[in-house]
Amino acid sequence: VEVYKDDEMQQSFDCVATCFFIDTAHNIIQYLEIIYGVLKDGGYWVNLGPLLYHWADSHTYLPEEELSIEICLNDLKDVASQIGFSLVKQESVPAAYLANIRSMYQTVYRCSFWTMQKQKRQDAAHKSTSSNKASLKKQ
Repeated sequence: VEVYKDDEMQQSFDCVATCFFIDTAHNIIQYLEIIYGVLKDGGYWVNLGPLLYHWADSHTYLPEEELSIEICLNDLKDVASQIGFSLVKQESVPAAYLANIRSMYQTVYRCSFWTMQKQKRQDAAHKSTSSNKASLKKQ
């Protein structure tokens, strides 16, 4: 994460693929912002993995200031949209994890598999403005 925050990494990649990764974050929103930052405008983020998170007991072994943000899939998609991603495709798929196909014991996760596209800066700003106007009309 620290490496990809650097200015020289901004808008460097056409695509970022994450696999069994994003739920390792203390702050998943920070991960989304970093992925957004390193992608070129119009670039794609492809993700496969569960949202299990690993920090439920972190208060027992991390300093107090280390909080964890653990959001559900719908909230993650909302946050990604607010950051400037548009959802291209999303589905739930089974994915084996460290499995031996000959073993009687299989670990299979029900994972979220998606593709999101980074909107160009003016497109993201327009989308945000349009979304805010739509929200106001509903009220």
